[in-house]
Amino acid sequence: MVTIPASSDAHFEQLFGELVALLRVHPQEHASQDRLLTRVTEIVAARAVGLVSGVEILGENDPLSLKNRLLARLVDTVQVAPGAEAEELLHLARALAHDSAPIGSTLHVHVTVIPAIARRPAPTADVLDPVAARSGDERRRLDRRAALSGARHRGPERRRIERRQAGERRLQIIRHQSADLLRFQSRFAEALRQGAWSAALQALHAFVTVLPLVPLKDRRTHAIAARRLLTPSAIDGFVDLALRDALDAPIAARVLRWIGLDAAEVILGRIMESESTGPRRVLYEIVGGMPEAYPLVVPYLSRGRWHEVRHAADLLGRMRNPGAIEPLKRRLADPDERVRTGVVAALAEFPLGEVADGLRIALASPSPGTRSAAAEAIGRRRAAAFAMPLLHLLEQEQDPEAWRAEARALGVMQTPDALAGLVRVALTRRAFLRGGFPVEQRLEAVRAIAQAEGAGATAALERLSREADGPVRGEAARLMADRLHRAAG
Repeated sequence: MVTIPASSDAHFEQLFGELVALLRVHPQEHASQDRLLTRVTEIVAARAVGLVSGVEILGENDPLSLKNRLLARLVDTVQVAPGAEAEELLHLARALAHDSAPIGSTLHVHVTVIPAIARRPAPTADVLDPVAARSGDERRRLDRRAALSGARHRGPERRRIERRQAGERRLQIIRHQSADLLRFQSRFAEALRQGAWSAALQALHAFVTVLPLVPLKDRRTHAIAARRLLTPSAIDGFVDLALRDALDAPIAARVLRWIGLDAAEVILGRIMESESTGPRRVLYEIVGGMPEAYPLVVPYLSRGRWHEVRHAADLLGRMRNPGAIEPLKRRLADPDERVRTGVVAALAEFPLGEVADGLRIALASPSPGTRSAAAEAIGRRRAAAFAMPLLHLLEQEQDPEAWRAEARALGVMQTPDALAGLVRVALTRRAFLRGGFPVEQRLEAVRAIAQAEGAGATAALERLSREADGPVRGEAARLMADRLHRAAG
C-alpha cells in the first residue's frame, strides 16, 4: 500500500531523491551534493519524516527515481527522526545510490528492509548456464583440467569482470570517504578560527574515525593537512574538555592519542603542575595509553620533585615498558616515603618474575608505609609466591596498618598455604612467654579469610566457628552467616 506523504515529507522526498540520483550519476559534483544535503538536513532539524517504497508499478521506467532505488535496494520504509545529522543522511543516500553498499540504521535513521521471503531476483545468465552455475572451486578445477588437456580457451573468465566492477565500486567509496575527510577538516578549521573547542573536538574526532578507511597514501596526506591546523591552544582546549566533561572525555582521549607527542607534552605539563592525582585521573589514562610518550616520562624519575617522580612512576606502570623497571627499582631507596609507595605500586604492574626482587626489598623496608604498600601491591596481583614471606612477616610485624595490609594480601590469594596460615593466626591466642597474637589481630585474620571466595575460605570459616574461642568464634560465625545469606540471595 502506498501512503501519501505530508507536504514536508514530499519536499524531503523530492530533494533526497535528487541527492541519490546525483550521487549515482555525477558523484564528483560535491558542491551540488552539499547544497542538497544542507536542505534535507534543515527539513528534519525539528520534525520527523518518512519514506515508503510502496509497490512496484509496471510502466515506471525511471531508474533514478527514489522509489525505484528503494525497491532496487529492497528497502521497505525509512523513518528519519528529528535532529538527524548530515552524515547520517549522506551515508543513506550513498548506499541507495550504490548497487551493493550495505544499508543500515543509525541513531536517527531507521531502515526497514523487505522481508527475504518477498525477494525474487530475476534469473541471471549464470543460473541458466549449468557450467557457469558451478561453484568457484568446481569451476577452477574444470579450468585446470582444460589447461592440462590442451583445450582451447572458450571466452573471458567471469570472475575478472566481477573483480573489475567491485574495484570500481571501491574507488567510488574511497572518493566519498575522501570527501567526508575534507568536510570534517573544513569544520575543524572553522571551529578553530572561532575558538569553539567542543565543536573542533567533535569535527576532529569524526575525521579520525573516517581516516583509517582510506588508502595509506591518501591517509597520510589528509593526516598531515589536519595536523598542520593544530595549535597549542587547541590541544589545551581539548585537555580542558577531557577534565571538565565526562561525556567528552572518551572522545578527547582518542583525539589526543591520535595527535601524539605534541598532546603528550601538554598533558604531562598539566599532570606535573599539581601534587594531587584524583581530579586528573583521566589524563593518566590518556598518556598511559601512549607508548610513544615513554621517552618524555622516564626522565622525571631521576630529576623530578617528589610529586613529579610519583606521577612518572604511575604513568610508567600504566605503560608497562620493560625499560622502566630498573629506573623504578633504583627509586626504592628514595628518602621520601611518598615516592617509595608510588614506585612499589608501579612495579606491581609489571610481570612478577621481573619485579619480584624489588617487591621483596619493599617488604623488608624499615618503613611501615613502604611495607604496607608492598603488601597491598602483592595482594592486588594475588602473587601466591609471596605467601610464605608474608606469613613470616606477620609474626614480626609491629605496625597495625602494615599488619592489616599483610593479612588482607594473604586473604585474597586464596591458596591453601595462605588460608592455613591465617587460620593458625586466628586460633593462636597470646600467652605469657609463648608468643601468639592479640585479639585484634586474630579478628583481622578472620576478616581477611572472609575476603576470599570459594570452598577453601568457607571451610576455614566453618572450622573457626567451631574451634575458636570467644570473640573470634563469634566473628567467624557472623561472617559465615553473611556468606550463606549472599549465596541464598
